[in-house]
Order: sequence, then structure tokens, then C-alpha cells
Amino acid sequence: MKLNKFLSLGLCCIAGALFQSCYDGLDIKPTSELENEYFETEVRVQNGVGAVYAALSNIYGASDVNNRGHSIFMLSGDDLTPKDGSSELAMEAFSGLNASNGAVARYWKNLYWLVYRANFMLEKIEEPVVKAVYVTPDLYEYNRGELLFLRAWAFSKLWDYFGKAPLQDKRIRSISDSYLPPSEGTQLLDSAICNLEEAAKLLPVPGYWDSKNKGRVFNESAYGLLTKLYVMRARYNKNADGDYGKAITAFEQIKTRRLITFGENFDYRHENNDESLFEFQASHAPEQDNPFLDNNFGGNVGTMGAYYHFFTAEWYSTTCGPTQKLIDAFEPGDPRIEETFTTEPLKEGWTYYKSYIPATNDSSYVQMVKYIRPDRSWFEASWGISSTNNYRIIRYADVKLMAAEAYLQNGNSGQALIEVNDVRKRARESTPDGVSSIPADLPSVDMQDIMDERLRELCGEDGNRWTDLRGWHRAGYVRLDNWSAKDFGFPYNAKDFKFDAKTHLLFPIPKSELDTNPKMAIAGNNNGY
Repeated sequence: MKLNKFLSLGLCCIAGALFQSCYDGLDIKPTSELENEYFETEVRVQNGVGAVYAALSNIYGASDVNNRGHSIFMLSGDDLTPKDGSSELAMEAFSGLNASNGAVARYWKNLYWLVYRANFMLEKIEEPVVKAVYVTPDLYEYNRGELLFLRAWAFSKLWDYFGKAPLQDKRIRSISDSYLPPSEGTQLLDSAICNLEEAAKLLPVPGYWDSKNKGRVFNESAYGLLTKLYVMRARYNKNADGDYGKAITAFEQIKTRRLITFGENFDYRHENNDESLFEFQASHAPEQDNPFLDNNFGGNVGTMGAYYHFFTAEWYSTTCGPTQKLIDAFEPGDPRIEETFTTEPLKEGWTYYKSYIPATNDSSYVQMVKYIRPDRSWFEASWGISSTNNYRIIRYADVKLMAAEAYLQNGNSGQALIEVNDVRKRARESTPDGVSSIPADLPSVDMQDIMDERLRELCGEDGNRWTDLRGWHRAGYVRLDNWSAKDFGFPYNAKDFKFDAKTHLLFPIPKSELDTNPKMAIAGNNNGY
């Protein structure tokens, strides 16, 4: 049973009322149960923790289908691009990107919804009357670890995409509590790392959660995210604090994860598998999904499934497909090619991304197939919008390649080579019979090899490519200020491409935040916006 299915939807109503003090949605009547009456059993406390996980549906689900924010982590970078004539060139070509952009505002808001819920539950479980309802040994510690992990993940995303944002680590009880200044430097990232260090000591070992709770994070989830965040900070500060070494230490605490067949990572029949470290637990509302309603106010909730139609153009004005740069990045015979994109129709009626190839003056239809092959995706029947196929947020292959960078930059090229070749060997063995004649092992490894392998392995997944490119730019491994439209794989009129590294390494602070938080307004927007 998926985690979202055991959530109390009534608590989502309480969560909406208690965690969203900055938004007009608060103008609702009180629920039938007040806060001081609700948390009277251990089960209800678990519902509260589950409500924090459920906030991920506002990011990875269709909620709401008319105002999605997927383009912010799908279109930036050089791996995906929309079809010609797309209305979303602000994300693809940085053309007209500004503080009023709806996708940017939605992503910011949804991350803070998760933060507010986590802050609320971190406070609640410390209250003596709530702590007293725990009967399961160590569950209080595990819950605290889960909440710290989830908040750390949201903090890391805010830092990665916006650079500065209010470090809201306490429950908002008044309007003045929400007036916080922007973070400085790596402050948000530092806080995320601190939270994860504690979470790793509190969370249970892999295999602790039973089938009804499968998908909840465990200690190796924290070590995996720590590995990624230490590498991100090392890129930013040129390893000033020995962060590559700290990433290695965290990575070496992961003992039970292994690489599985590549395509199984995007198949609902293989969710929460041995390669998984953190997934959005896609599900369906008890009656039916309502993808036109935000998933925040109880009762007839919005969608609880994952949304993948940016790859199909069903229910979406933009279809994303692979850039020619991505297509060319794969070595001949790599089985990941067929698991990543195709030129063959998957389903009658689906619109394909049209890839224009200037070099040959040829137009061809290409489609990303991660998550959406008919046998692996399982879209719900009533609307056909939401899929129960989990969105994989952190995979072990991702962490291994992050660790490879850390080993290489820390002087251990031999271990870096092992990590990269492990991923390449798994790729070659991801054929139906597990056999490939294409050589896997590299004789040696450098940063270009690691960067290339991350592009092939992680393309189209959770914005990894854009995070990598910006981090490598800061570290000096690549220079984005010299990149042209062609370097980004932008296939259309280069005059439409407006990327400026002095501005676009970060997204703009949403106008809604600047309008409502005077301390953020005083600090001003990010450079160039």
C-alpha cells in the first residue's frame, strides 16, 4: 500500500489551515476538530507526518492541471526542449523570465507549503501531551528524522533554484513570523545539511517500514541526500570546507542499495526498489482524482498521482522531448537509449515532440519514454491525467555518480572510476537477457566522463541536469557564460535564446513574495531581474 493511501485526508484540511498563513486560502471556516483535539493517538500523529509527504503531490502531481510547475525543473538545461512554438520559452530559452512567472511562483509556494507542514509537526511532536501518545518504540525518533529530512530536501531546492530565501525553520503563528530576511550565501544549504546529519542518526535502517508504510525515508535516504548536498556545496565554495571528503563519508554509509535494471527505475511494478532512496508515492484519491483542485483542503482533494503528460502533450500545451545534443550523447548500443526516448508511437492520439535537426534539415518526432511506456505508467481511468507510477527523486545511480565526482576531486581517481564503471556496466546489462556486447568499462576517468555519464543516466529527471550545469559552472568545470543556444541544445531560432550567466543561474524571487514580505522586498530580487 502506498504511503499516500494511509493519509488522513481530513488532516490535509488541518494542514492547510495551520501551515499556510501567508495565503488567501486561509479564509476558511474551522474544521470540525481543532488542533488541540486532533493528535490524541499515535495513528493521528502518523497522519500528520504523512501530510508532510503529501505536500510533494503539489510539486510532482497535476495539482492543479491548469497551473503546473513542472517546467521549472524540466526545461532548464540542455537535455530537454519543448516543441516549436511553445508558450514556455521562458524556461527553455530564458526569454522574458521574470518575477511574475507563474511556474516560478508555484514552485516557491509549494516548497514552502512542505516546509510549513514539517515545521508544524516538528513542534507538535515535542509537546508532552503529543509525545505521550507514542506507543511504538523509537517511532518518535523516526518521525523527527523524517520531518528533518523532508524539510532539508525543500531547503536544498530553495537554495539551488533561488539562492536566497527566508530560512523558515519555526512554525508561523503570526503575520510577523513570516517576515524573514533572505538567507545569505549557503545558509539555506548549510541548514539542510545540518538537518540531514541529525536525521541520518534518527531514521530507521532499510527494511524497517512495513508494506503499509513502504516509501517512508530511512537512514540511507539521508546519507544519499547528504552526499548530493555536500557535492553541491563543494562546487559552490570550491571545496573550502572539505565537502568532497564529507560527501565520501556520507556515501560510504550506504550499505544496502544496489543498481537494478535501468528501465525498472521508471516502472510502477518496481517502485521503492533496491536502487531507490527517495520517491514521491504516487497514488489516487479514494473516490477519484480531481486534477483541477489543489491538494490542500481535505474532502475532495486534488490529484494524488504523478503527472507525466509533459512528455505526451495530453492535458498539456507543451511537449518536452530530448535535444539533439542528448540524443548524440549516447554511445551506440547503449540499452538506455530505448528506455529514454523513441521515435515509435507509444499510444494512439498522443502528440509527439517535434525535433528539428538543423544539420540535416530534417524534422522527426521523438518522445521521452521514461515513466510513460503503456505497460509501466498506469494512468488513472477517469481523467487519464494522473499516474500511480512513483516519481523517483533520488536514485542510487545518481548518488554513485555524485560520489565519483567527490572521489575524483579528492584525489582518488581509482574509486571514482569504479563508481562510474558500475553505472556503465549496469546500463550495458539492462537488455532483456541481461547481456550486451558493447564494452562498458572506461580505462580511466576525468570530470568530462562523469559529466557525460550523468547526462545519459539522469536526463529528464528532477532537474538534475540544470543543477549539475550550474554547479559545475561555479566550480569552473564548465563555463556557461560562453555557451550559445547550440550548446544548450536549443533547436530553434537562436535569436530567441536570451541566456545570461550573470542573471539566469538563479530564478527570480516571485513577485508575490516581494509584495508580501517587506524584508525580502528591501533585499530586492536576484541579480538581473
